Amino acid sequence: MTDNKPQPQQHPPNQQWASLADRLNPNRPAFDAQLKSSWKTLSKKEKKRIITQDRKAIQALKSRGTSHSLPFEADTDDHCETSHVAYAHIAPILTYIAEQIGKTPSNLRIYDPYYCAGTVVQHLNKLGFENVYNQPEDFYQVIQDGCVPQHDVLLTNPPYSGDHFERLLKFCSENNKPALLLIPDHLSKKKYVQDYRDKYFFLTPAERYFYWTPEGLRPNEGNDGDDQKTSKKKKSKQHKNLMLGTRNSPFASHWFICTNPVLSNEKVISLIRSEEIKLLDWCNVFERQDDIVQANSFRKRKEIEQNESKVECEENQREEEGKQKEEGQKKRRKKKKRVQKEKCAPVNGGTDAVDGSNPFF
Repeated sequence: MTDNKPQPQQHPPNQQWASLADRLNPNRPAFDAQLKSSWKTLSKKEKKRIITQDRKAIQALKSRGTSHSLPFEADTDDHCETSHVAYAHIAPILTYIAEQIGKTPSNLRIYDPYYCAGTVVQHLNKLGFENVYNQPEDFYQVIQDGCVPQHDVLLTNPPYSGDHFERLLKFCSENNKPALLLIPDHLSKKKYVQDYRDKYFFLTPAERYFYWTPEGLRPNEGNDGDDQKTSKKKKSKQHKNLMLGTRNSPFASHWFICTNPVLSNEKVISLIRSEEIKLLDWCNVFERQDDIVQANSFRKRKEIEQNESKVECEENQREEEGKQKEEGQKKRRKKKKRVQKEKCAPVNGGTDAVDGSNPFF
Protein backbone atom coordinates (compact mmCIF):
# COMPACT_ATOMS: atom_id res chain seq x y z
CA MET A 1 0.00 0.00 0.00
CA THR A 2 1.36 3.38 -0.92
CA ASP A 3 1.48 6.42 1.32
CA ASN A 4 -1.17 8.43 -0.48
CA LYS A 5 -2.02 11.55 1.49
CA PRO A 6 -5.77 12.28 1.49
CA GLN A 7 -6.56 15.26 -0.71
CA PRO A 8 -8.91 18.04 0.41
CA GLN A 9 -12.43 17.33 -0.74
CA GLN A 10 -14.83 19.88 -2.18
CA HIS A 11 -18.32 19.69 -0.77
CA PRO A 12 -21.56 21.61 -0.93
CA PRO A 13 -22.58 23.74 2.07
CA ASN A 14 -21.96 21.97 5.37
CA GLN A 15 -24.57 20.79 7.82
CA GLN A 16 -24.63 24.17 9.63
CA TRP A 17 -25.65 26.02 6.48
CA ALA A 18 -29.32 27.01 6.21
CA SER A 19 -31.35 28.25 3.28
CA LEU A 20 -32.54 31.83 3.10
CA ALA A 21 -36.13 30.68 3.53
CA ASP A 22 -35.21 28.92 6.80
CA ARG A 23 -33.25 31.91 8.07
CA LEU A 24 -36.19 34.25 7.49
CA ASN A 25 -38.83 31.93 8.96
CA PRO A 26 -39.29 32.42 12.75
CA ASN A 27 -40.73 28.90 12.99
CA ARG A 28 -37.52 27.26 11.79
CA PRO A 29 -34.54 26.31 14.00
CA ALA A 30 -32.17 28.26 11.72
CA PHE A 31 -34.15 31.50 12.09
CA ASP A 32 -31.87 34.55 11.93
CA ALA A 33 -33.60 37.37 13.82
CA GLN A 34 -30.96 39.90 12.83
CA LEU A 35 -31.31 39.12 9.12
CA LYS A 36 -35.10 39.20 9.41
CA SER A 37 -35.15 42.62 11.09
CA SER A 38 -32.71 44.13 8.58
CA TRP A 39 -34.16 42.51 5.45
CA LYS A 40 -36.55 45.36 4.60
CA THR A 41 -33.80 47.95 4.92
CA LEU A 42 -31.37 46.13 2.61
CA SER A 43 -30.85 47.55 -0.84
CA LYS A 44 -32.13 45.70 -3.90
CA LYS A 45 -28.54 45.00 -4.90
CA GLU A 46 -27.72 43.43 -1.52
CA LYS A 47 -30.90 41.33 -1.52
CA LYS A 48 -30.12 40.12 -5.02
CA ARG A 49 -26.61 39.12 -3.95
CA ILE A 50 -27.92 37.11 -0.96
CA ILE A 51 -30.64 35.45 -3.04
CA THR A 52 -28.15 34.52 -5.77
CA GLN A 53 -25.79 32.95 -3.23
CA ASP A 54 -28.69 31.03 -1.71
CA ARG A 55 -29.80 29.68 -5.09
CA LYS A 56 -26.27 28.57 -5.94
CA ALA A 57 -25.92 26.77 -2.60
CA ILE A 58 -29.27 25.02 -3.06
CA GLN A 59 -28.32 23.97 -6.59
CA ALA A 60 -25.01 22.59 -5.29
CA LEU A 61 -26.90 20.51 -2.74
CA LYS A 62 -29.39 19.21 -5.28
CA SER A 63 -26.73 18.27 -7.81
CA ARG A 64 -24.11 16.90 -5.41
CA GLY A 65 -24.94 13.33 -6.40
CA THR A 66 -25.02 13.98 -10.13
CA SER A 67 -22.53 16.82 -10.62
CA HIS A 68 -19.84 14.38 -11.72
CA SER A 69 -19.85 10.92 -13.24
CA LEU A 70 -18.65 8.05 -11.08
CA PRO A 71 -15.64 6.05 -12.32
CA PHE A 72 -17.45 2.78 -11.63
CA GLU A 73 -20.77 1.16 -12.38
CA ALA A 74 -23.32 1.36 -9.56
CA ASP A 75 -26.73 -0.13 -8.97
CA THR A 76 -29.21 2.72 -8.42
CA ASP A 77 -30.58 0.86 -5.38
CA ASP A 78 -27.14 1.21 -3.76
CA HIS A 79 -27.34 5.00 -3.79
CA CYS A 80 -28.03 5.44 -0.09
CA GLU A 81 -26.04 7.40 2.45
CA THR A 82 -25.89 6.59 6.15
CA SER A 83 -27.64 8.83 8.66
CA HIS A 84 -25.62 10.84 11.20
CA VAL A 85 -27.25 8.77 13.97
CA ALA A 86 -25.45 5.59 12.87
CA TYR A 87 -22.08 7.37 12.95
CA ALA A 88 -22.83 8.86 16.36
CA HIS A 89 -23.41 5.33 17.68
CA ILE A 90 -19.90 4.15 16.81
CA ALA A 91 -18.16 7.46 17.64
CA PRO A 92 -17.25 6.30 21.21
CA ILE A 93 -15.49 3.25 19.77
CA LEU A 94 -13.61 5.35 17.21
CA THR A 95 -12.54 7.74 19.97
CA TYR A 96 -11.22 4.86 22.09
CA ILE A 97 -9.28 3.43 19.14
CA ALA A 98 -7.72 6.86 18.58
CA GLU A 99 -6.65 7.02 22.23
CA GLN A 100 -5.07 3.56 22.04
CA ILE A 101 -2.85 4.54 19.11
CA GLY A 102 -1.93 7.92 20.62
CA LYS A 103 -4.09 10.11 18.44
CA THR A 104 -6.91 12.57 18.91
CA PRO A 105 -10.24 11.94 17.15
CA SER A 106 -9.47 14.78 14.74
CA ASN A 107 -6.20 13.07 13.71
CA LEU A 108 -7.60 9.55 13.36
CA ARG A 109 -7.32 8.56 9.69
CA ILE A 110 -10.67 7.10 8.59
CA TYR A 111 -11.07 5.48 5.19
CA ASP A 112 -14.48 4.90 3.58
CA PRO A 113 -13.76 3.18 0.24
CA TYR A 114 -17.32 3.32 -1.16
CA TYR A 115 -18.39 6.70 -2.49
CA CYS A 116 -21.97 7.92 -2.95
CA ALA A 117 -22.10 11.70 -2.52
CA GLY A 118 -19.56 12.33 0.23
CA THR A 119 -21.89 13.12 3.14
CA VAL A 120 -19.98 10.70 5.37
CA VAL A 121 -17.19 13.30 5.55
CA GLN A 122 -19.56 15.98 6.84
CA HIS A 123 -21.21 13.66 9.38
CA LEU A 124 -17.89 12.49 10.82
CA ASN A 125 -16.41 16.00 10.78
CA LYS A 126 -19.33 17.14 12.89
CA LEU A 127 -18.51 14.39 15.42
CA GLY A 128 -14.89 15.58 15.64
CA PHE A 129 -13.30 13.19 13.13
CA GLU A 130 -11.74 15.55 10.61
CA ASN A 131 -9.35 13.26 8.72
CA VAL A 132 -11.79 11.29 6.56
CA TYR A 133 -11.00 9.95 3.08
CA ASN A 134 -14.00 9.28 0.83
CA GLN A 135 -13.40 9.98 -2.84
CA PRO A 136 -15.27 9.05 -6.05
CA GLU A 137 -12.91 6.16 -6.82
CA ASP A 138 -13.31 2.56 -7.90
CA PHE A 139 -12.34 0.75 -4.69
CA TYR A 140 -11.39 -2.47 -6.47
CA GLN A 141 -9.24 -0.66 -9.01
CA VAL A 142 -7.53 1.18 -6.14
CA ILE A 143 -6.71 -2.18 -4.55
CA GLN A 144 -5.43 -3.58 -7.83
CA ASP A 145 -3.21 -0.53 -8.38
CA GLY A 146 -1.82 -0.74 -4.85
CA CYS A 147 -3.02 2.80 -4.11
CA VAL A 148 -5.09 2.24 -0.97
CA PRO A 149 -4.60 5.41 1.13
CA GLN A 150 -2.98 5.03 4.53
CA HIS A 151 -5.55 4.84 7.27
CA ASP A 152 -6.03 3.84 10.89
CA VAL A 153 -9.62 2.61 10.56
CA LEU A 154 -11.79 1.41 7.71
CA LEU A 155 -15.40 2.51 8.16
CA THR A 156 -18.10 2.07 5.54
CA ASN A 157 -21.66 1.27 4.61
CA PRO A 158 -20.95 -0.85 1.50
CA PRO A 159 -23.24 -1.40 -1.49
CA TYR A 160 -25.70 -4.20 -0.76
CA SER A 161 -26.02 -5.50 -4.30
CA GLY A 162 -23.82 -8.08 -6.00
CA ASP A 163 -20.75 -9.46 -4.22
CA HIS A 164 -19.55 -6.17 -2.71
CA PHE A 165 -19.86 -7.31 0.91
CA GLU A 166 -18.02 -10.56 0.26
CA ARG A 167 -15.15 -8.72 -1.45
CA LEU A 168 -15.05 -6.17 1.36
CA LEU A 169 -14.81 -8.87 4.04
CA LYS A 170 -11.96 -10.48 2.14
CA PHE A 171 -10.11 -7.16 1.92
CA CYS A 172 -10.62 -6.42 5.62
CA SER A 173 -9.29 -9.86 6.60
CA GLU A 174 -6.01 -9.00 4.83
CA ASN A 175 -5.89 -5.31 5.71
CA ASN A 176 -4.89 -5.72 9.38
CA LYS A 177 -6.77 -2.57 10.45
CA PRO A 178 -9.84 -2.04 12.63
CA ALA A 179 -13.01 -2.17 10.55
CA LEU A 180 -16.55 -0.95 11.19
CA LEU A 181 -19.06 -2.10 8.57
CA LEU A 182 -22.76 -1.22 8.53
CA ILE A 183 -24.60 -4.22 7.11
CA PRO A 184 -28.30 -5.10 6.66
CA ASP A 185 -29.53 -8.02 8.75
CA HIS A 186 -30.49 -10.18 5.77
CA LEU A 187 -27.10 -9.78 4.08
CA SER A 188 -25.24 -10.71 7.25
CA LYS A 189 -26.84 -14.19 7.12
CA LYS A 190 -25.28 -15.15 3.77
CA LYS A 191 -23.24 -18.36 3.73
CA TYR A 192 -19.95 -16.66 2.85
CA VAL A 193 -20.23 -14.55 6.02
CA GLN A 194 -19.77 -17.67 8.16
CA ASP A 195 -16.01 -17.65 7.48
CA TYR A 196 -15.62 -14.14 8.90
CA ARG A 197 -18.10 -13.93 11.79
CA ASP A 198 -15.57 -14.92 14.46
CA LYS A 199 -13.47 -11.88 13.60
CA TYR A 200 -16.24 -9.40 14.45
CA PHE A 201 -18.55 -8.39 17.23
CA PHE A 202 -21.86 -6.69 16.58
CA LEU A 203 -23.50 -3.43 17.60
CA THR A 204 -27.25 -3.03 17.19
CA PRO A 205 -29.34 0.14 17.49
CA ALA A 206 -32.54 0.30 19.52
CA GLU A 207 -34.37 1.54 16.42
CA ARG A 208 -33.93 0.98 12.70
CA TYR A 209 -31.49 3.35 10.96
CA PHE A 210 -32.71 5.70 8.28
CA TYR A 211 -30.81 6.12 5.02
CA TRP A 212 -30.82 9.01 2.57
CA THR A 213 -30.74 9.05 -1.23
CA PRO A 214 -29.24 12.30 -2.60
CA GLU A 215 -31.48 14.03 -5.11
CA GLY A 216 -31.10 12.84 -8.68
CA LEU A 217 -29.44 9.50 -7.91
CA ARG A 218 -32.73 7.64 -8.28
CA PRO A 219 -34.47 9.63 -11.01
CA ASN A 220 -37.28 7.10 -11.46
CA GLU A 221 -37.93 6.45 -7.77
CA GLY A 222 -41.64 6.06 -7.12
CA ASN A 223 -42.53 6.04 -10.83
CA ASP A 224 -42.06 2.39 -11.80
CA GLY A 225 -45.35 1.12 -13.14
CA ASP A 226 -47.31 3.91 -11.48
CA ASP A 227 -49.69 6.28 -13.15
CA GLN A 228 -49.13 10.00 -12.74
CA LYS A 229 -51.64 10.36 -9.90
CA THR A 230 -50.15 7.49 -7.87
CA SER A 231 -46.62 8.76 -8.49
CA LYS A 232 -47.49 12.22 -7.19
CA LYS A 233 -49.12 10.70 -4.12
CA LYS A 234 -46.01 8.64 -3.37
CA LYS A 235 -43.74 11.63 -3.78
CA SER A 236 -45.88 13.76 -1.47
CA LYS A 237 -45.47 11.15 1.29
CA GLN A 238 -41.68 10.99 0.98
CA HIS A 239 -39.66 12.66 3.71
CA LYS A 240 -37.17 15.00 2.04
CA ASN A 241 -34.30 17.06 3.37
CA LEU A 242 -32.48 19.69 1.35
CA MET A 243 -29.13 18.64 2.82
CA LEU A 244 -29.56 14.89 2.61
CA GLY A 245 -32.14 14.01 -0.04
CA THR A 246 -35.00 11.50 0.28
CA ARG A 247 -35.25 9.43 3.44
CA ASN A 248 -35.77 5.69 3.27
CA SER A 249 -35.18 2.70 5.49
CA PRO A 250 -35.22 -0.38 3.28
CA PHE A 251 -33.48 -2.79 5.67
CA ALA A 252 -32.88 -3.30 9.36
CA SER A 253 -29.10 -3.12 9.82
CA HIS A 254 -26.33 -3.38 12.42
CA TRP A 255 -22.60 -2.80 12.72
CA PHE A 256 -19.93 -5.47 12.12
CA ILE A 257 -16.97 -4.30 14.22
CA CYS A 258 -13.40 -5.58 14.43
CA THR A 259 -10.98 -3.61 16.62
CA ASN A 260 -8.01 -5.93 16.07
CA PRO A 261 -5.06 -5.47 16.02
CA VAL A 262 -5.34 -2.28 18.15
CA LEU A 263 -7.15 -4.17 20.91
CA SER A 264 -9.18 -7.36 21.05
CA ASN A 265 -12.91 -7.47 20.41
CA GLU A 266 -13.40 -9.10 23.80
CA LYS A 267 -11.67 -6.17 25.51
CA VAL A 268 -13.88 -3.62 23.77
CA ILE A 269 -17.03 -5.56 24.68
CA SER A 270 -15.85 -5.67 28.30
CA LEU A 271 -15.19 -1.91 28.31
CA ILE A 272 -18.63 -1.25 26.86
CA ARG A 273 -20.37 -3.43 29.43
CA SER A 274 -18.44 -1.78 32.26
CA GLU A 275 -19.42 1.58 30.71
CA GLU A 276 -15.82 2.72 30.32
CA ILE A 277 -16.88 3.09 26.69
CA LYS A 278 -20.36 4.56 26.86
CA LEU A 279 -22.68 3.83 23.98
CA LEU A 280 -25.57 6.12 23.04
CA ASP A 281 -29.31 5.66 22.59
CA TRP A 282 -29.61 2.20 24.19
CA CYS A 283 -27.33 0.53 21.66
CA ASN A 284 -26.21 -2.97 22.53
CA VAL A 285 -23.24 -5.20 21.65
CA PHE A 286 -23.11 -8.95 21.02
CA GLU A 287 -20.19 -11.34 20.77
CA ARG A 288 -22.01 -13.66 18.40
CA GLN A 289 -24.37 -12.80 15.59
CA ASP A 290 -26.72 -15.58 16.66
CA ASP A 291 -27.23 -13.70 19.91
CA ILE A 292 -28.80 -10.85 17.96
CA VAL A 293 -31.51 -13.19 16.71
CA GLN A 294 -32.06 -14.48 20.23
CA ALA A 295 -32.23 -10.96 21.58
CA ASN A 296 -34.74 -9.96 18.93
CA SER A 297 -36.78 -13.08 19.67
CA PHE A 298 -36.68 -12.23 23.36
CA ARG A 299 -37.82 -8.71 22.54
CA LYS A 300 -40.70 -10.13 20.52
CA ARG A 301 -41.61 -12.53 23.33
CA LYS A 302 -41.50 -9.65 25.78
CA GLU A 303 -43.78 -7.62 23.53
CA ILE A 304 -46.18 -10.58 23.29
CA GLU A 305 -46.16 -10.98 27.08
CA GLN A 306 -46.78 -7.28 27.51
CA ASN A 307 -49.63 -7.42 25.00
CA GLU A 308 -51.14 -10.47 26.73
CA SER A 309 -50.85 -8.74 30.08
CA LYS A 310 -52.46 -5.65 28.61
CA VAL A 311 -55.34 -7.72 27.19
CA GLU A 312 -55.80 -9.45 30.55
CA CYS A 313 -55.87 -6.10 32.37
CA GLU A 314 -58.40 -4.77 29.89
CA GLU A 315 -60.61 -7.85 30.38
CA ASN A 316 -60.39 -7.50 34.16
CA GLN A 317 -61.23 -3.84 33.87
CA ARG A 318 -64.25 -4.58 31.68
CA GLU A 319 -65.39 -7.27 34.12
CA GLU A 320 -65.06 -4.87 37.04
CA GLU A 321 -66.91 -2.18 35.13
CA GLY A 322 -69.67 -4.71 34.35
CA LYS A 323 -70.02 -5.60 38.04
CA GLN A 324 -70.16 -1.94 39.01
CA LYS A 325 -72.77 -1.30 36.33
CA GLU A 326 -74.88 -4.25 37.51
CA GLU A 327 -74.57 -3.14 41.14
CA GLY A 328 -75.60 0.35 40.12
CA GLN A 329 -78.64 -0.98 38.28
CA LYS A 330 -79.70 -3.00 41.34
CA LYS A 331 -79.44 0.07 43.54
CA ARG A 332 -81.49 2.10 41.07
CA ARG A 333 -84.17 -0.60 40.90
CA LYS A 334 -84.39 -0.74 44.70
CA LYS A 335 -84.62 3.03 44.89
CA LYS A 336 -87.30 3.08 42.20
CA LYS A 337 -89.39 0.48 44.12
CA ARG A 338 -89.00 2.43 47.34
CA VAL A 339 -90.13 5.68 45.69
CA GLN A 340 -93.14 3.96 44.12
CA LYS A 341 -94.10 2.44 47.47
CA GLU A 342 -93.85 5.82 49.18
CA LYS A 343 -96.09 7.38 46.53
CA CYS A 344 -98.77 4.72 47.09
CA ALA A 345 -98.72 5.06 50.91
CA PRO A 346 -101.61 7.21 52.62
CA VAL A 347 -100.66 10.72 53.69
CA ASN A 348 -100.36 11.63 57.44
CA GLY A 349 -101.05 8.04 58.49
CA GLY A 350 -104.80 8.61 57.75
CA THR A 351 -105.45 5.25 56.29
CA ASP A 352 -106.67 3.38 59.35
CA ALA A 353 -106.58 3.51 63.11
CA VAL A 354 -104.11 1.40 65.02
CA ASP A 355 -106.68 -1.40 65.25
CA GLY A 356 -107.39 -1.21 61.55
CA SER A 357 -110.88 0.37 61.86
CA ASN A 358 -111.92 3.38 59.81
CA PRO A 359 -113.36 6.22 61.98
CA PHE A 360 -115.49 7.56 59.11
CA PHE A 361 -117.56 4.41 58.70
